[in-house]
Amino acid sequence: MEKVLRIMDEIIYWNHHETTLFAVEELRRLMRNAGYESTIADHATYSESIENSDRKIHLITTNEYHATCKNDKMVTINDDGFALFRSGNDLWIIGNEARSILYGVYMYCKNRFGYEWTQLDEESIVKKELLTQEQLYIHEPMFARRGNIIETINDPNYVNALIDWGVKNGQNEYFFTFFLWDYIKSYVSSALRKRNVHVTLGGHSLSYLLKEIQENTSDNELKQNEKLKFFAENRKLQDKVIQKIVDICMENEVITRVSLWPEDIGIDEKNASGFLPTYIRFTEKLKEALQKNKSQVVVEYIVYNAGLSWNMLEREDQTEASDHVDVLYAYWGRDYSTAIDSNEPKQKRAYETLQDWNKQAIKKGRSLTVLEYYSDHFMLSELFPPLLTRIQQDLHDYKEMNIQGVLNLIVPTHQKRKHPEIEKNYPWKWIHHLNNYIYARIAWGEEYKVIVEEYFTVLNEDKEAFQQMFVELEALISQHTKWNAPLFPARLVDPEKVEDRITYPQIPSYLREVYNRLAEWDFTETESFLAIQTKDNFTSFTTKEMMLIYFYYLKEVAGIHAEAWTLEVEQ
Repeated sequence: MEKVLRIMDEIIYWNHHETTLFAVEELRRLMRNAGYESTIADHATYSESIENSDRKIHLITTNEYHATCKNDKMVTINDDGFALFRSGNDLWIIGNEARSILYGVYMYCKNRFGYEWTQLDEESIVKKELLTQEQLYIHEPMFARRGNIIETINDPNYVNALIDWGVKNGQNEYFFTFFLWDYIKSYVSSALRKRNVHVTLGGHSLSYLLKEIQENTSDNELKQNEKLKFFAENRKLQDKVIQKIVDICMENEVITRVSLWPEDIGIDEKNASGFLPTYIRFTEKLKEALQKNKSQVVVEYIVYNAGLSWNMLEREDQTEASDHVDVLYAYWGRDYSTAIDSNEPKQKRAYETLQDWNKQAIKKGRSLTVLEYYSDHFMLSELFPPLLTRIQQDLHDYKEMNIQGVLNLIVPTHQKRKHPEIEKNYPWKWIHHLNNYIYARIAWGEEYKVIVEEYFTVLNEDKEAFQQMFVELEALISQHTKWNAPLFPARLVDPEKVEDRITYPQIPSYLREVYNRLAEWDFTETESFLAIQTKDNFTSFTTKEMMLIYFYYLKEVAGIHAEAWTLEVEQ
């Protein structure tokens, strides 16, 4: 005889937005996996007289809720936050927009059933004593803009995993270069659309856009050193680039922002004067063209120190923030062992510049977003530091400054093929994910203590030891980033590119210190994993095993480069 499952919940949706229906789908799936069945009803056809469930769960937007409730039940929610409101046997999941309802579904399932989404491609129900929810729970994000910048990773499965995991952890934006978008849009558009997340296109895509245009025109391709002048000269070519961008934006409704950056080369002093104003004017022209085409796509410009050029980051007296487009601020070369307001001269200068641009943006009624490099394997290298406490302090400092958004850049390892076994198997996607995890959940507005507890709890009795190890490693390994600016364009792991190596005798001693600390760990069992370990099969290992594999690679990288620096200095 077929077993009849008792109906425990009835899911009632109040609109037919694609993301609301996806939230219904996710809620039903998560409940079923936790052992509870449910029915689904459209509010428009639902009859209140039907009493076939113990609990009714309403998925509704804030506006819809306010149109149906009494004044004593009114709720106020900021940004894309949500509320969980209990009234008798009814639960109302209320979101300022459809995606906010989806956030509320994930939080509800986390609190009711113990779901956790910590690692990529991993969904688990953790047995724990769940706290009784108060009658009204409101969650609002720390930042209005939260997500990942993905410039070069042509890996649709990985990008889709990032999108799925990211929304479950409160992210709302994904940023692609135009050329990467061209490669992967057919694979990721559906995942982005049904979650109703923001999609930004741009980055270092000027060469791509020019090539696309010049293949079909008589214009000569600009040389690398002329591309910075593009924003001030050749208006005819500018118009063609703008039209190309407009055409791309009109193709797909998921695109919500354009952030086209100058080429990633520094501008010299003689070309610096007037660069930022002409570049900003270009972005305003782009915004005007989008508006003429009835597009709601937002536009922003970036201020950053390409090639360590301060002229592209700092604002001169004649340069003002725009009234029409937003600001993205990026400071490359930071020492991640110190805070954003440290007294180190370069960091102090960068912090003052950030304060200046933010003051200008607020004055003009625009928003400013900071681009951070917490998951950038070029800047942070294979000697990749966990940045738990740094990210926590950074985000709270940015919030104190009234910064509107923080985005986290994800960049894969820089392949040099000097150490093929390490470069072939280095699990960069797993290693950077800890920083992305901490960043995503703090930016979403969760408490650091809870975030760290949930990440390390799977280690059971080893939890405290490993957590302490990560904090110690952060203090030790993040120090290497202070050499990024002096060594540029080389990094600590590029001794072969540094001509004046003899002036850095402290580097090999530092690397030996890292190696010696990690060599204290017993890697006998870990080394047995390496026969089957590859860069992408981290789901084959437990979190503890992956942590040990991470420590092993840190040790090997430190040892290899300590030896390389020592040899070079001695020569």
